[in-house]
Amino acid sequence: MPATAPRADVYQGDYSGSMSTPPVNLVAQVTQLLRQDIVDGRLEPGERLTEARLSERYGVSRVPVREALRMLEGEGFIATDRPRMRTVAVISDQDADDLFTVRVTVEGLTAARAAQEITPEGLRTLRSILAAGQEALATGRTELLPQLNTDLHRAIAAASGSAMLVSLFNQISGKIAWIYRGTVETRAPSSWAEHAEIVGAIMDRDPDRARDLVVAHIERSRSTTLRDAGAGTGPRAGD
Repeated sequence: MPATAPRADVYQGDYSGSMSTPPVNLVAQVTQLLRQDIVDGRLEPGERLTEARLSERYGVSRVPVREALRMLEGEGFIATDRPRMRTVAVISDQDADDLFTVRVTVEGLTAARAAQEITPEGLRTLRSILAAGQEALATGRTELLPQLNTDLHRAIAAASGSAMLVSLFNQISGKIAWIYRGTVETRAPSSWAEHAEIVGAIMDRDPDRARDLVVAHIERSRSTTLRDAGAGTGPRAGD
């Protein structure tokens, strides 16, 4: 098993129920581990995935692995080319463009609502994540930035006070982190400067400016992502 792959709690089938349906919490653990390995690039686009290999990687039986594969196929992280032939999905330019279009709508609204509804605790959370991102950037720890980027955008969604907006953001957050990882080296300095402006607008309780800044931020990310895709970077299949 690769040293970089954390193990889920070993599945022994010791629970009340069918051996064909593992505990939900174990399936969730394996799904999260597999999703994170894809987002972080430890499993590359186009790479073949087998139940046997992943079972060994995460220290579980094939049953929760099979369920995790099904779930992540539904989320678009895994592709099935033919029966029992699964690979890490490749994000097409159209898929990436569609994701940014969704982000403009969802995150523009969450930023405007956050500027109106944010609590003192929410402000502290935003400032803390922003400071962590700026420190990671200043010290060259760019490997931390994809998760911090997602954390910041999720905190803005949470500050909106809308469970619906948080749910919508969570549905796309994994894909956001996956794409951001491919552009972090070129996009990070300007991205975190833009984050500071967005947080400032929310702190000033200016919903129109917060929305405009987030939309501009996402559009710049769209431009960088599609440009880098043409240059062969980002979450695309290797040669």
